[in-house]
Amino acid sequence: MNNFFDILEKYKFGILASLLIYIIIFMYLQLTSVSYAIRYEPFYNGSYIEIPEEEIQLKPENILSSDVPQDIKNMSRDVNDSRESSSEEYFHNISDESIDEQVKRMEQEMYEEAGGEKTRAEIRAEMEQKRAELENKSNNQPQKSENSNGSKKYSGNVMVEWDLREPHQNNNWFIRNPGYTCGYGSSGRVVVLIKVNQNGNVTSATYDASKSSSANSCMIEEAIKYAKMSRFKYSSQKSQLGWISYTFVSQ
Repeated sequence: MNNFFDILEKYKFGILASLLIYIIIFMYLQLTSVSYAIRYEPFYNGSYIEIPEEEIQLKPENILSSDVPQDIKNMSRDVNDSRESSSEEYFHNISDESIDEQVKRMEQEMYEEAGGEKTRAEIRAEMEQKRAELENKSNNQPQKSENSNGSKKYSGNVMVEWDLREPHQNNNWFIRNPGYTCGYGSSGRVVVLIKVNQNGNVTSATYDASKSSSANSCMIEEAIKYAKMSRFKYSSQKSQLGWISYTFVSQ
């Protein structure tokens, strides 16, 4: 064995030279020379943009919005409402007895926002005008008939829908609508899962991403905020689960 290594050590340079010669001969035999050039089309010619011959003018009707229907009304509706549907003769649940409460709430909000710049008398005068508008709106609603539940519901698209039980005082105003609060470019649908106690107050409100669409942070925050402000009728059940769907419309 030692003799073998001795031979390798003695003739190592000769062995390396022979291997190098064999490699050179092999490479030479693999080379092929041609007398003409072969052109290949490049695989990538660079990026380009196709400019249409006629430029599309940017108009509201050319802008695709989210799932928001064009004919949606600023109204709320219980999905469990079994009344007959109508797009013309319908009754939106606004009870006369809630007008005083609405006026008092608006008066308090105006007084707090005024910051002392308006007198109580001026605010009361404005509230009397608002009361007259609410009463006129209530009187102009179609009267309840003798059929099931006394009237028809609106058959078109509305901005607020819920699945739980009837609102407080049978007044849909208590299921508030934040649909115009997020301004320009905010159109979409936000579904909020709610938990309501026996008195009808919302004790928990959670955003449901799986059933919402095109929702941004403003819409989600406002939907949760308004869901917590909602109020439903008293129930014998200690707690009840449901949902409220809010459709936001861009301004």
